[in-house]
Amino acid sequence: MHFNTWLDCKPGPWNVTYAAPPTEPDASDTCTVPQSTPSMKTLLAALLTILSLTLPAVAQDAPAGPSPERIAAAIKPLRHKTLILVFDVTQSTRHGGVFTQERAASATLLRQGCSPGDRVILLPFGTGYRTAFDTTLRQPSDVDALIDQLPTAPAPGRGTNIRWPHHEALKRIARGGLCPAVVVLLTDSFNDRPDLSDPNYPKYRAYYTLKGLTVYPDTPENRDYVRLLRALTAKGCLHQYGVGVGVAPDGRPIERLPVGPGQGDSDAGATTQAPTVLAPTGSGGAHSLLPLLLGLALGLLLLLLALWFLLRRRPVPVRLRLGDTGLPRDYRLLPGAKLALGGAPATTVGSQDTFPLSGLSAPAAFVQAVPGGLSLVPAPSPSGGVAPSSVFHNGLPVQQPAPLRAGDEVRVSVPPSATDAGREHRIRVEDPHGRAF
Repeated sequence: MHFNTWLDCKPGPWNVTYAAPPTEPDASDTCTVPQSTPSMKTLLAALLTILSLTLPAVAQDAPAGPSPERIAAAIKPLRHKTLILVFDVTQSTRHGGVFTQERAASATLLRQGCSPGDRVILLPFGTGYRTAFDTTLRQPSDVDALIDQLPTAPAPGRGTNIRWPHHEALKRIARGGLCPAVVVLLTDSFNDRPDLSDPNYPKYRAYYTLKGLTVYPDTPENRDYVRLLRALTAKGCLHQYGVGVGVAPDGRPIERLPVGPGQGDSDAGATTQAPTVLAPTGSGGAHSLLPLLLGLALGLLLLLLALWFLLRRRPVPVRLRLGDTGLPRDYRLLPGAKLALGGAPATTVGSQDTFPLSGLSAPAAFVQAVPGGLSLVPAPSPSGGVAPSSVFHNGLPVQQPAPLRAGDEVRVSVPPSATDAGREHRIRVEDPHGRAF
């Protein structure tokens, strides 16, 4: 099976489609990933981990919809209606009891949703379709004979094209002026692309592109398909339902591409399903876990974003002591803020605060809050012919920003001037939490 890295989600709890790479030449798309900071890379990695955990459950989660009993109850009052069952017989319906559920649902719709005078049509499909029966019920017992004509096992081969028989159902409704008309799509919603050697492959490309299930081709078939969906829906004669598949607001079936084992038409691990005795299925459809899973993933993502934002904005505590006898001074620097070593507050533009040093009219260096801690940043050379001060970090001259940790020593040597003989300041960086080094 193929899996691509982009997802196309429509409204609804089941409407997730997965794009697969093309198997024949087609226009390609390019995706550019923006550069991000290390913190954002960590966050994106966490998000991808969350999605990797939820995607298998999403892919396996069958679309939730009305049960066959509820559909039958809704269409039963429609008198002299036409019921068209579009029945999936592809190999993927072997898995999870889907084929048996389709047969049972069809029997329920015939027994509980139809009355004498109703016309019933069955269109089994794979890459193509056929008409299994097209008859008008004359008495209630006619239903039993039709149930005996339901497909008894999936058909061999690979590939799915539900849009072709769906389009054919709409054309029959429009040609015959059938009103009311009911179309029920019975499938597992998985769409497998046919092999290139399949004689029905050109018809598949008349309804599908290689760019995903929500990019529609500009073909006469697809344009007529869209036209009939709009026209019949607007007329109020068309009623559509899905068993195992959702129906989008525009009337199309909401299909999915297979992304895991047991979701495609591959013959590997095939099992034969024997015909079963059909009985009405239980009431009420299974509720989808997809909204819960996506909600949890979104909640965790928002929590990670909030945590990342708070950590980036948390002030960094700084404690400096002048010499061995001076009193410690405590500061709290926001990320990116600077603490000037020396200079008057009026001259320390861009600094949050100043650690005063006598004999220095301008900062000799800065302590800056950076991701991961503190940095000692040399100050620009003073203008006006003033000799710069020398700054040493643990005995080494500071020429570029250097990490600053508790226990480090910063020494600032002030050169002599006409009014000052020069001096040296020793600044100790201490643990703001009071731990000794």
